[in-house]
Amino acid sequence: MQTPTRHADVRRILIQGLATGLLLTQSALMTYAQEATPPPAPAAGAQTTEEKAKKPEEQVVVLEAYTVNGSFAGSLAAAADAKENNQAIVEVIASEDIGKLPDVSIADSLTRLTGVAAQRTNGRAQQISIRGLTGDFSTTMLNGREQVSTGENRGVEFDQYPAELLSSVVVYKTAAADLTTQGIAGTVDLQTVQPLSHNGRTIALNAYYKTTQYGLLAPGVKKDGNSFSAAYIDQLDGGKFGIALGYAHSLLPFEGEQYQAWGYNGEPGGSGAQMITGTKSYVRSSNLKRDGYMGVFEFAPNEDVHSTVDLYYSKFNETQELRGLEIPIFPGWSPAVLQPGFTAANGNVTQFTVTNVHPVVRGGDSFVRDDNLVAAGWNLQLFKKSSWPVTFDAGYSKIDRDDKNLELWSGFSANNAGPGDTFTITVPPGGIPTFKNTLSYNDPSKLFIADAAGWNGQSTPGVGRPGYYKGFRAKDELGQLKAFTKHELGAFFKDVEIGVSYTDHYKRDGQDPSDFVTFSSVTTTAAFPPVIGTTDMSFLGLMGGVAAYDSFAYLNSGNLGLQPNLGTDFVTQRFRVTEKISRPYVQFDIDNKIGTVPVTGNLGFQLNSVDQSSTGYAATGPSVYPTSGGAKYNDLAPSLNLNFKVADGTYIRFSAARQLARPRLYDMRASRNFSYNPNNANSTDVVNSPWSGDGGNPAIRPWKSNSIDLAFDKYFKDNMGYFSVALFDKKLLNYIYQQNLVTSFAGLPIPTGQPNPVLFEGVDSTPINGQGGNIKGAEATLSLSSELLTNKAIKGFGVVVGGAYTDSTVQPWGPGNGTSPISGLSRKVANITLYYERHGFSARVSEHYRSEYRAYVTTFGPPAPGGDVNPNGGFATTQPERQVDAQISYAIQSGPLKNLTFYLQAYNLNNSPLITFNNGNPSQVINYQRYGASYSSGVSYKF
Repeated sequence: MQTPTRHADVRRILIQGLATGLLLTQSALMTYAQEATPPPAPAAGAQTTEEKAKKPEEQVVVLEAYTVNGSFAGSLAAAADAKENNQAIVEVIASEDIGKLPDVSIADSLTRLTGVAAQRTNGRAQQISIRGLTGDFSTTMLNGREQVSTGENRGVEFDQYPAELLSSVVVYKTAAADLTTQGIAGTVDLQTVQPLSHNGRTIALNAYYKTTQYGLLAPGVKKDGNSFSAAYIDQLDGGKFGIALGYAHSLLPFEGEQYQAWGYNGEPGGSGAQMITGTKSYVRSSNLKRDGYMGVFEFAPNEDVHSTVDLYYSKFNETQELRGLEIPIFPGWSPAVLQPGFTAANGNVTQFTVTNVHPVVRGGDSFVRDDNLVAAGWNLQLFKKSSWPVTFDAGYSKIDRDDKNLELWSGFSANNAGPGDTFTITVPPGGIPTFKNTLSYNDPSKLFIADAAGWNGQSTPGVGRPGYYKGFRAKDELGQLKAFTKHELGAFFKDVEIGVSYTDHYKRDGQDPSDFVTFSSVTTTAAFPPVIGTTDMSFLGLMGGVAAYDSFAYLNSGNLGLQPNLGTDFVTQRFRVTEKISRPYVQFDIDNKIGTVPVTGNLGFQLNSVDQSSTGYAATGPSVYPTSGGAKYNDLAPSLNLNFKVADGTYIRFSAARQLARPRLYDMRASRNFSYNPNNANSTDVVNSPWSGDGGNPAIRPWKSNSIDLAFDKYFKDNMGYFSVALFDKKLLNYIYQQNLVTSFAGLPIPTGQPNPVLFEGVDSTPINGQGGNIKGAEATLSLSSELLTNKAIKGFGVVVGGAYTDSTVQPWGPGNGTSPISGLSRKVANITLYYERHGFSARVSEHYRSEYRAYVTTFGPPAPGGDVNPNGGFATTQPERQVDAQISYAIQSGPLKNLTFYLQAYNLNNSPLITFNNGNPSQVINYQRYGASYSSGVSYKF
C-alpha cells in the first residue's frame, strides 16, 4: 500500500537538488566567468547571442514606416513570425507588452487561436479543447515543463496562471521526439519572459477595476473586484546576469442565473404530454481571488554557459454563494397535485398549476476552494560552443487543493409538513420557465432550517439532518529531469539530438469527508439564521425573492454538527496514482535542400517506458479493504516533421507521428465496489459468477493515435499578416470507455459464514482500452492589415479570422452502447477579430463561435471526476455559443506621461447563454445559464 511519505520523496529530492545544484553551479559559474577571457565584441551589424535568442514578443516588428512594439498588431506580427520559424505546426500568442497578454485570462487568449475552444465554468473560460479533444488529450507546460492540475484529472485549469506574468503561449499541434511532454490534441507551453533576451531595464505596472452586468445576485461575496500587477526586468554585470520579477493580484467577480430542470415525465393523467418533474434553480455570485508570484534568474557568464532558474507560486481562492429554490413538482414524487385544465402543445405541458408544493429553500449553499500552486525549474546549458553541447533541465510542480461544499436546507417545516404553495408554471419552448408563487420565501419569521423534503431521513430518532457537507482534498505532485546533447552531422541531417527525460508523478484526490449536517439537539427544525440579504429570483418569475444567510457561519455557531456518512460509494471514488516514466529519445534535425527547395524539420524516435500503480479501497456494503494494482509497459513514438519553403514566405508543412495521451487519473484508480452472491457460489459460468463489481483500472494504457498533418502557410511581406490552411487526420488506435470485463476477484474477502466459490472471476464494469476511430478536420486562418490590402493608403485597420471543422467516428461509450459525439468536440469553431490602432488609440472587437458539444455542466461545486465513458456519466449536449468581446485603449506617446495607457474592456457583451436540452428536444430545457457581461477599466504604465 502507498506509504504516507512516498509522494514527499519527489518534492524533497527535487527541491534539495534544485537548491543545492543552483548554489553550487552558480558559484562555480561565477568563478569560471571571472577566470575566462571575455568574448570579443561582435562586429558591426552582427547579432549577439542574446539578440538571436529574443522571444517574439520582445522583438520590434516594423509595419510600414512605424514601430508597433507594445501593440495588438505588434503581438500578431510577433506571433506570426514565431509560427513561421517553428519546425512544428503551431499556434502562437505573443504579449502586447510586458505584463499584458491580449486578453484578461489565458483561456480567453487561447480561444483566439484557430481550432481552440473553451468550456465556460460558472461564466469563465477555464479549460480548453484543441481540435475537438478536451484537456484529457493535451498537456500543459510552463517554460517547457509539465504542470499538474487542480482538477480531478490532468486537464489544467488556466485561471491558475495570471496572464500578466506570461510573455507568450505556444500550442504545439504536432509531435516531435524532443517534445517529451505531449498529448494527442496538442501541447500548450506557457512562457515567462527571459530577462537576458530583453532590452534594458523595464518596470511595468497595471491596475484594473472589475464589475459585472448583473451586479451582486447572491449576498455573501463582493460585488466588484480589482486586479493589479507589477513586473521588473533588468540585466546586471554587463549583461551576464538577468532578473525578472513579477506579482499579480486579482479579485474577480462572476455572476450567474442558473435554471435546471430535474427532468421530464408524462403527466399523471395519461395524455402522454411531458411535464417538468421539478427544478433546482439558483442565482450565483462568486469571487476568484488569486495572488501570483514569478521570478526568473538568468546567468550567462560566457558563450559556453547559460543557466536559468524560474520560480512560480500562486495562491488561489474561489468562493461561490448560491441562493434559490428546489421545487418538487411531479405528483407521486412529492405531495404536489396537478390541477385540471393544463395546456399542452407539441407533446409538452406548457402551462399548468400545481398545489401543495413544498419547495426546499436553498438560501445558503456555499462552495469554497483553496489551492496553492508551486512550479520551479532550472535549465543549465554547458559547452554551448563545443561539438557536444549539453543541457540539463529539472522541474517541479505541485498543487494542494481543499474544497468545502455545504448544502443547508430550509423551508416552512420538516418532511413536507408545513403549508403548501401553489405555483402557476409557464414553459416557453427553448427558454426559462416562469414559476408564479403565492407564499413568501423571504420572511425569516416563517422559515426554519429543516430537511424540508425529508431527503436525509433520521439516524437518531427526533434529530433532523437539514443538509450535507462534502470535502474534497487533493495533492498533485510531479518531478521531472531531462538531459540531452547535440552534435552536428553535416549531411542531409544537420545534427542529431540524443536525450532522456524522467518524470515521477503522484496524485491523490477524492471526497473526504462526506457528512450529514445534523442538529445538535433533538429537533427537526431550528430558527432561521440571521439574514444577510434577499436574493432576487425574478429571472425565474418568483415573486418576493429568497432570504439569504451565511451557511458556514451557521454551521460553526454550535447549532449544527456533522455526522459521518457510513456509506462506501464515495470511498471507492478516491484514488492514489503514481506514474514513473522514462523517455529516451533521438532526433535528427533537417536543414537542407531537395533540388532547389529548402527543407527543414526533424525525424525522431521516443520510447515511453512506464511504471504505473495505484492504491485504494475495495468496498462491499459498509466494509472496505485495501487494494492495489498497476502495470509496466513500453510505447514507441516515432515522429517526422518536414517544412518545404516553396517560395519566399511560403511553406508546405507535413507531419506524421505516433501520438500518446496518458489516461485519466480517475480511470487509473485501483478503488472499486464489489459484491458477493452466495447463491452462485457453485457456478462455473462466469456470467453467473458470485462476483461482480465496478471501479477503475490501474493497468489501463494510454490513448494512441497515428496522426498525419498537412499545412500550407503564406506569410505576407513586412509582417503584415499571413494565410494558413491545415488538414489533420488522427487515427485513434484505441479509446477509453466503460465496459464489462471478466476480472479476477482473487484476494478479496468472502463474507463471514458464506460458502467458498468455485470461481474467483466475475464481470467488472471498468474503463478499458477499446475500439478507437478517426478524428479528421480542416483549419484555416487569415490575418490581414489594411496596409497590405490598400498598399498603405489606409493605415491601422486589421482583421484576424479563423475557423475549424472537425468530425469524428469514435464511439465514446464503446460499440453497441449508442452513438454520441466525443465530449468537447464542436464540429465548427470560428473566431473573428477586427481592430484599429493608430496614434496611440486602439480598438478591437472579437466574436467566438462554437457549435454544439457534449460537456459536463457544473451547477454547484466541483464536477464529477469520471469522464464521458458511459451514457449515464452526467454529460449533456450544449447548444451553439457565440460570445462577443471588445476593448478600447489609449496610450500617451510623448511627454512625461509617455507609455501611460488607459483601458476599457468588456467580455460576453451579448450575454451568451449555456443551454442543454432533454434528449435533444428543444422544447424541453434542462440547463439554461446566463452569466452577463464582465467589464474592466484600468491603466498601465511602463518605464
